[in-house]
Amino acid sequence: MNTDVTVLVGDVGGSNTRLALAGPEIGVTALKSFDNDSFTCLEDVLTAYRAQPDLPVFQGACIAVAGPVYGNEYRLTNRDWQGDTTSLAARLQLPEGARMDLINDLAALGHALPVLSPGQLSSLRAGPQAGDQSLVVGLGTGFNVSLVAGNHTAGAELGHADLPGSVYKKLVVALGREPEGFDTNEDLFSGHGLVRFHQAMSGEAIAGGKQLMEEYLADKNSAAARTVEVWAELLGLFSYNLVPTYMPGQGLFFAGSVARAVLSSPAQAQFLEGFSQGGGLLQEQCQKIPLWVITDDAAGVSGSARVALEAAGSGLSA
Repeated sequence: MNTDVTVLVGDVGGSNTRLALAGPEIGVTALKSFDNDSFTCLEDVLTAYRAQPDLPVFQGACIAVAGPVYGNEYRLTNRDWQGDTTSLAARLQLPEGARMDLINDLAALGHALPVLSPGQLSSLRAGPQAGDQSLVVGLGTGFNVSLVAGNHTAGAELGHADLPGSVYKKLVVALGREPEGFDTNEDLFSGHGLVRFHQAMSGEAIAGGKQLMEEYLADKNSAAARTVEVWAELLGLFSYNLVPTYMPGQGLFFAGSVARAVLSSPAQAQFLEGFSQGGGLLQEQCQKIPLWVITDDAAGVSGSARVALEAAGSGLSA
């Protein structure tokens, strides 16, 4: 194993980009976060990070992006950024022959699961782990999932799929009418979706999810509380539907700012209630699935580090 290796790793979300250095001897270090609104493209973010003094030559790089990756090309789902590995490698001044990898951001979290510490996780419900499959569920600016099976991680774009029928029916009951603008999973289960759901529930506009959670925590009888608790129950029912689809016997791992905010609040009880409402032949098995929240917002960077170091002929210990 080559221990004299430093790679550039990153996690690009809809709102922020996190970049760091990684190596077998140094772990993940020099983490910096950038507000995407301050930049016109990902290449400019890389240039800003590369401008730090005394950085070593990178022997490789891996960047996770919140959007589809097709071969050497990427496109962010919730921001008008797109490009390819050639342009990114040039901005990073990678030496000839160095690997420049792109992966989906949820796939990066999948790669991170083996190296997450107890301090980076919070248990929603314990259960007997079975098989070798886990599912990462990301709720932030957008929505997506990634299936982890043994050492393999699969990407997806589930946010653009239609809502399950059972969730749609529950949504109709909650609103008292046919919903408008909640056709896909991401339309409801994302930061923007939560804000739109509050307006649909209460008829009141709100600045954002942060304000909604503050009002909920300040007054459990408020319109915000009603929104958050009903939304959490819907999320629980939706999550139950993921189990027979992906069979994640090792557990469901929720990530992203929205997941952390809601599932770390008292609305966790409504989420678990919704999860218990699922039926079908696999109900007994589904109710044994361990449920977790990934509490570290930068966990995806660790997944990118594992990919980059393995590609560079080194590794990050599990």
